[in-house]
Amino acid sequence: MLIAAQVPSEPFVAVVIGVALFGLGRVVIRRVAYAEAKPWLIKVMTIGLVLHLLAAPTQIFVVDHVYHGIADWIRYTHQGALLAPDFRHFNFTLSGADVRQIVNDGSVSIATGIVMTIVGVNQLATFLVFSWLSFIGAMFFYRAYSLTFAGADDRRYAWMLFLLPSLIFWTADVSKESIMMLGLGLTAYGAAKILARQRGGFALVVPGVVIGYYIRPNEMLLVLGGFAVAMMIPTAAARQNLGGLRRMLGLAFLGLLLAVSGYLTLHYLHGGAGGTLSLQQTNSNNQGAGLGFGSSGVPYSTSPVTFPRDVYEMLFNPLPFNAHGMGELVAAVENTVIIGLILMSLRQLRMLPRAAFARPYLMLCAVYSAAFIYAFAALGNLGLIERERVMLLPFLLVLLCTPRAPRGAPPRYEWELRRRARLRLRQSAERLRSGRPGTPVPTNG
Repeated sequence: MLIAAQVPSEPFVAVVIGVALFGLGRVVIRRVAYAEAKPWLIKVMTIGLVLHLLAAPTQIFVVDHVYHGIADWIRYTHQGALLAPDFRHFNFTLSGADVRQIVNDGSVSIATGIVMTIVGVNQLATFLVFSWLSFIGAMFFYRAYSLTFAGADDRRYAWMLFLLPSLIFWTADVSKESIMMLGLGLTAYGAAKILARQRGGFALVVPGVVIGYYIRPNEMLLVLGGFAVAMMIPTAAARQNLGGLRRMLGLAFLGLLLAVSGYLTLHYLHGGAGGTLSLQQTNSNNQGAGLGFGSSGVPYSTSPVTFPRDVYEMLFNPLPFNAHGMGELVAAVENTVIIGLILMSLRQLRMLPRAAFARPYLMLCAVYSAAFIYAFAALGNLGLIERERVMLLPFLLVLLCTPRAPRGAPPRYEWELRRRARLRLRQSAERLRSGRPGTPVPTNG
């Protein structure tokens, strides 16, 4: 956290930049909706785009008047403003802005300097650009979902992905979250294409991984771990379309990315410490009193036995009955919505083990979600957990929005067809035992 004088904003320039980003976003939205053959997407994504752009000035207002000017982006914008004049003259030195390392915080400051080189030293305009990039990242997540479940009704996933308040608010500033939304979105879409045996996947994965390496290599390590597990699932499509050599080359390349990501995570973020020791140390570092520690005190243990508690802290805490202050109350309302979505998705969660082996992208999302909850619950601070959780939600929502055939309609997916076959065998056996004519087998999976 940092408290410092803010970089000024020029409202007229910011409005011009905002209008330009909205126009460019509409072009992208129409292209995506046309490619998906879903006209209703235009409305959903346009609302999401407008909310992303409006969240940028809202973020500045909330930090100024609610959080008393305490935010990581104060440092990023200050350093970016110092870097921009040098970048504009093709002088790429970092010493004048006190940027000491490129990986992690330094990369956000450098990205801020690049944006300010183009739009000028203008805080609001820079926020608008970062928020727009996070919206593009959300679009990549949506494309990954729609590719995985081609032909399914994906309205639930689209509405949650583009309109969930925390996904909008916490990615609407100059932050790691906004950049990682783009990096993870690229990686997810590229992985979905590879897992679906379509061309062009690695061309998306590589830039996404590069972005993740420089911003948050630990999160990229988790998503690549899930990708590696998903790649090893022997689906029918893989056996038909991938030869053994090609599959081994893909796994070898993925292993290389994992190794580099693991090295960067240990070297830059944890000083070479072991995994569980690093998590416990992270929890200890975030405990204390004073500015920035107001929501600390969340218990954590590296023992897998306490994982259910981690799930509660990451997804459901706070709830309306234990929220204190307006910020926690807003978070509690969203957590209540997530609980409602989980209750509505019990049938989807029940079939998840079968579906994950038929659609490996689901396995990627499941592995990433479980590992993320285990690792990031160590933050031990509700405020940090709420912000970091936005990097979990696009993957978690896939698990909660796994499509099913509508009631009364024929099954669409492999796991539903197998279940119907088992039901038929069971009912046939019952008819033989009872000697009574059977009833039609349900066809909704």
